[in-house]
Amino acid sequence: MVRLLLKSPSYYWKLGENRILRPIAWKHWLRTRLVGLKDEKFIGLCGSKESASNFVESMHEQLRLRFLFHPRNQKDFFLNLLTKTQSEELILSDAQDALDNNFDTLGSGKVHLGEKINWHRDFKSGKVWDVKMPSHLDIMDLKNPTDVKVPWELSRFHQVWWLGKAYWLTRDEKYAQKFVQLVDDWIEKNPLGLGVNWAVAMEVAIRASNWIAGYYFFCESKSIPEQFWLKFFKNLYLHGVFIKYHLEYSWRSGNHFLSDIVGLIVLGIFFRHTRFGKSWISWGTKNLENEMEAQVFADGVDFEKSTSYQRLVIELFYTATILCSKNNVRLAPSFMKRLENMFEFVYYYLRPDGSIPLFGDADDGRLFRFIVDNDINDHRHVLSVGAILFGRADFKNAAGKFHQDALWLFGGEGFEKHQMLKAEIKEPGSKAFPEGGFYIMRGKDVHVMADAGDIGMGGMGGHGHNDTLSFEYWVNGEPLIVDSGTYAYTFDVAMRQDLRSTKSHNTIVVDGKEIATFVGLWMILKDSTNPQVLEWKVSDQQDVFEAQHHAYDTLPSPVIHRRRIELDKRTRIMKLSDVLDGSGTHLLESYLHFYPGVQVRIANPREAVAIGRHGRYTIKADVGEFSQTESWFSRTYGVRERNVTLKLTVTTKVPARIQMEIGHLVADA
Repeated sequence: MVRLLLKSPSYYWKLGENRILRPIAWKHWLRTRLVGLKDEKFIGLCGSKESASNFVESMHEQLRLRFLFHPRNQKDFFLNLLTKTQSEELILSDAQDALDNNFDTLGSGKVHLGEKINWHRDFKSGKVWDVKMPSHLDIMDLKNPTDVKVPWELSRFHQVWWLGKAYWLTRDEKYAQKFVQLVDDWIEKNPLGLGVNWAVAMEVAIRASNWIAGYYFFCESKSIPEQFWLKFFKNLYLHGVFIKYHLEYSWRSGNHFLSDIVGLIVLGIFFRHTRFGKSWISWGTKNLENEMEAQVFADGVDFEKSTSYQRLVIELFYTATILCSKNNVRLAPSFMKRLENMFEFVYYYLRPDGSIPLFGDADDGRLFRFIVDNDINDHRHVLSVGAILFGRADFKNAAGKFHQDALWLFGGEGFEKHQMLKAEIKEPGSKAFPEGGFYIMRGKDVHVMADAGDIGMGGMGGHGHNDTLSFEYWVNGEPLIVDSGTYAYTFDVAMRQDLRSTKSHNTIVVDGKEIATFVGLWMILKDSTNPQVLEWKVSDQQDVFEAQHHAYDTLPSPVIHRRRIELDKRTRIMKLSDVLDGSGTHLLESYLHFYPGVQVRIANPREAVAIGRHGRYTIKADVGEFSQTESWFSRTYGVRERNVTLKLTVTTKVPARIQMEIGHLVADA
């Protein structure tokens, strides 16, 4: 409530307009009008007086060069690049699964969904949502193990990419016909504004963006009748109007509102010859720039404090940016600079093997999912795009190759720009992102990332976890000490809350208390951490990070937790020193979570040995007693696996100090 009182009057007007007045107008007036929208009326809204047949033909001609790609790209050079980024065999295999309605969705494994897809069904749990106003639906259904993200993911229509690529390679009309069948069936089974797939504008925006990609794959197909295209264009218009009347504006607008904006930009450019299209572009670009300022720190870190959401948010920003550039829509230099800084953050947190530390939530969200089986935790494709967009040879080097994402966003010209960038041999070093609150220590075969920022979203929590002063430790070509991941939102509430809790991170818990109290699944009561970085030193031999937080000031006997990490880059030994300052006697529990497959053996109460794929490591403590438990780790949404957690327990009066050393013993043969 205090947060809301701090807002300006203009904020309340925008909040009331977007969350109350517009949805009411939609529900009680506009939806009824749009459901009955005649083809002739829609054609008129597009500024045309032509017959339906001539209108469709004119649209095909006008739309030719507005998107990221067009069938004119179907040249041997482009298709050869495509099959270099993904084999023709895999492209056709992915498309065949789409033809057969076989989908692997959010950890489900490949599942056959029948001859017709039930777009309202969470096929993992069997839950089916009614086709009625979303406000009357229990979308989350927290009393049952259901996941609304399953029907949402299917209705995002990433499958148009898999069908479209196969169509371009083979010219087989069965892929075009499947696209028509899926879209027709979706429109029939999801009446405008009714059902779970109209529940949030973000889903509408992502679906519209993928439908538009589908248009450019299949717009020259001889097997698709003009009646379909007229219906298709009209439904894209309806998607845009729905988004505009259901904008996810809030006191801390996040990736949902940004998705709404990007969806309206993509739609606006598609319809740029119309009055409504021009207004969507104007509104969208203005708010795109505003949200870059509001959601992204100057050092490039997304304020939701999640490496996985960093990828989603940067994809939203750079896709809109590239599309605007292609259509001569200019964005401010300050916007472009902050976007480049977002790529910089990815560049530094990316580990040498392409994997990422899993800070904050991870729900595998993408705007465009170009390849079915890409490793969701490999962000090198982002740097492939950044290398071309900003002419950065260091990004090219870290990306490792020209990725398919860059091909679809920039075409063959992008590949040529990529090839012209000079090879950079220099590896990224250590780097601080003080506004975002992340500190990254890098050396040869070692990568440590520590969190010394707020929990997330300016005190709301959002997709941030209770992980202040936690870290991840990658060494000798493998992750050793890791964040526990996310696994679930609504379908397993207990696991959701457990994996975002303090004890599921590599930090200290005092008296069994959370550093922030959870309110629901995505909020916290208050962020009292007030983190402060006390020291940050970088050299060729050693990096030093020291910070403290104040979350335990609320205890009857307040405690301040101060942590110091020293990384010896030559030996790759990491020393942890935790100081608990305050008064009274407290239970201190220091957690270390190991990557699945790492074996842990306790040698004595203050020493343990961890055995990874590439080495053996000692973990030594100067006080307390180690214990070992089996825990859960989730590398991707909907999937979890067992791992080992080492807990050091100390009951002592404070001030107190706990010191640990993690060292490499002998590399395995």
